[in-house]
Amino acid sequence: MANSYSSALVTDVATQAAVTVLQSKLASLKAFNTDFSNDVVSGAGLRKLQVSVVGNAATAVTNPTSFESQGDTVTAAAVTMNHISAQFGLTSAQLNQGLRLEKVLKANLRALCNAVMDVALTPLSVANYAAAAYSTAITTATGGTIGNSLITAALPALFAALGNGSERNLVLDSSYYAYLLPQTGYSLDLASKGAYGFDSITMNNRWAGVTSGSDAQLNGTTKTIKGFVASPEALACASAIPYIDPAVAGLLQSSEIIDVPDLGISVQFNIHGSLSSRSLQASFDVLFGSAKADSSALRFINV
Repeated sequence: MANSYSSALVTDVATQAAVTVLQSKLASLKAFNTDFSNDVVSGAGLRKLQVSVVGNAATAVTNPTSFESQGDTVTAAAVTMNHISAQFGLTSAQLNQGLRLEKVLKANLRALCNAVMDVALTPLSVANYAAAAYSTAITTATGGTIGNSLITAALPALFAALGNGSERNLVLDSSYYAYLLPQTGYSLDLASKGAYGFDSITMNNRWAGVTSGSDAQLNGTTKTIKGFVASPEALACASAIPYIDPAVAGLLQSSEIIDVPDLGISVQFNIHGSLSSRSLQASFDVLFGSAKADSSALRFINV
């Protein structure tokens, strides 16, 4: 017998689905400086982030005579947030069968995540980070062909090329992430701090925002981007909850804010009845934006 859910429990199912999908699909955003909030903001616009500049960080002092910092510098990155909305209808069959409801919710959450990642990675371009972001150290270490030498040659070169960032977070597409998976019965938690020397390693399969997945300005040839290593200072990301006028909110069947643990981002889940189609409509909504911060704090992996 199929599972069933009453309409009153739709939000609970949506919350469980959002936590599962967003934690996985947006995990790579943890590599950057983020200001994720469940504050309600009236429309899209600028949100100021305080981004620490690595090059001006204060040096630790031995046997200090003063306890007032003299060397740290914090800069503000202005992020323009856009309203991203994944909209869909809910049928009676979906509301009355748990599996169908879960599938439609997860499908639209994935669509929301794809749109968020496109916005997040759009600033990662040659125009913003210059040709130096394509580390020649990797090409030198691997002879231009990374493949199985990712661990033995490319990652050490990439680690060294980034310089002294506050963190080194590695983000790879699925094909390169697979090279890091254990090949024996011994396991390695790639998400744990310290794996291969990096603070975190995550997989990302959405690269449309990164110069369309390739760059033709590197030595006049097209290079497909397979990942990057970055300190949080490389990119500033911000999110908030879109404002709904009270007159409109009173017409909604439900409007809830879903907080995603660990990642810190929140999304809005709305349900309303359409008078014109006499159907139930729903949407996942979020205000999101990103902007370049420290252009020296990121290096690409490309082939």
